Formats: sequence, C-alpha cells, structure tokens
Amino acid sequence: MASRIPHNLIITIDGPSGAGKSTVAKRIARKLKYTYIDTGAMYRGVAYAYTRKYPEERDQRSEVSEVQTQKLDILKELLNSLNLRFEFGEETKVFLDGGDISREIREPVISLLASKLSQNKLVREYLYALQRDQGQNGGIVLEGRDTGSVVFPNAHVKFYLDANPEERAKRRHTELSLKGTSVDITSVKEDMEKRDKNDAERDLAPLVVPEGAIYVDTSGLDVEGVVKVLFEHIKHTTFSGEQWKQ
Repeated sequence: MASRIPHNLIITIDGPSGAGKSTVAKRIARKLKYTYIDTGAMYRGVAYAYTRKYPEERDQRSEVSEVQTQKLDILKELLNSLNLRFEFGEETKVFLDGGDISREIREPVISLLASKLSQNKLVREYLYALQRDQGQNGGIVLEGRDTGSVVFPNAHVKFYLDANPEERAKRRHTELSLKGTSVDITSVKEDMEKRDKNDAERDLAPLVVPEGAIYVDTSGLDVEGVVKVLFEHIKHTTFSGEQWKQ
C-alpha cells in the first residue's frame, strides 16, 4: 500500500515534548522510505554550541538568561561562525566542529536553552533555511513544534500529536533513560511544563495546532496504534484524489 503513496510528499508532525512525535515520525518515514528530519535536534545543536561559547549558561539549569539569548550581536557572531552538520536518518547525528554531539544535545539543560533560543528571530531564520533546503524536494517527514505552521505551511499532510501531561512526562523520562541520561521524573515534568509555557507564549512561531492539521491525542495508545492512525490518514488523503500543494 505504501508503494502507491507518492515518493515526494512533505509530511509534518508537530506537538509538545513527550507526545510521541519522534518515534512515530521515524516509523512513518521508515514505512514510506522517506527521510526523517528531527528539527528539535537542530535547535539543540545551536543551543549546545551556545553553551560552548558561553559556558556560564550551562550552569543555570532551571532558568536560562533571556538577556544573553536575545542579544543580536552575540547571536550573529555565533551563527556566522557556526560549524554544525546534521546527518538525518533513524537516529539524527549532530556534529559541531567535526565532533559528534548527538548524545550531549539530549540533556535537559540543553532542551531548556533550545526553547529559549528558539524565541529569537535570527536563530529561527537560520534553521528555517536549513530545514526548507532539506525538504525542498519532498520525500520527508519532519517533526517539531512549527513544521506545519511556519516551516512548511503548505505541507501535503500535517499532524499535531498531543497527550496528557503525566503520560508525556513518563515517555520523556523513558526516552532520556534509554539514551543514558539520568534524571528523575519529577524534574522531567517540571522542565516539560517550563518548555510548554515558553513554546506556547513566545511571540515568534508559538506552538499551535497548524491550520489544516489532523489532531491526534496519543494518550493510551502505543506506538503502533498511533502509526496506524497517521498512516490511514496519509493513505486517505493520497487516494482521495486531492491535488498536492506545492
């Protein structure tokens, strides 16, 4: 059935942390033989590079300085000299100055800083350009927080995944544990609540359900169940004879 789905669609999956975006996006990409684009890893890569340049930010685990992250001259200097490289696949690899930082970018402190940095227009425009370049020929599944609302508003199929806060925290804790990051679930939930607040209240590209997106509550569903729901929607849209948007 997947062979009848066009090879060049742009599929976006947005939603908050712990909603199941990453795992589901990987499975959908695998089924369709598409490229999986983890946009969150791109923001985390910039955030990690920022802590290399300004190590004092790394110690502020609960609150990240808004003064530093909004200084345009500081961010211009960082982005102009940034040597980040991404290898997209089932597991996104991120390299800074040639060194693999794929594990380091998953630390909770980097997640919070990534959320703060994402509120800056320079950072977003820098990464939007990279994301659109990756996806210009289609055949991709992007997951993030604004892939269907800002990066590719005319994507062929758009989803928004959500789940209740307790289940999201549990999933995020499991994900971090599997990747070797030791953190208690209470801290995970608190960090998640802070990031939700940052993402929803920011002026620039806030976390919203994109226009035309299919909303899916993943609470109580396992990965295969969510994948099945999304894949049925993709097939339905494909076989309905709709003209694909460009």
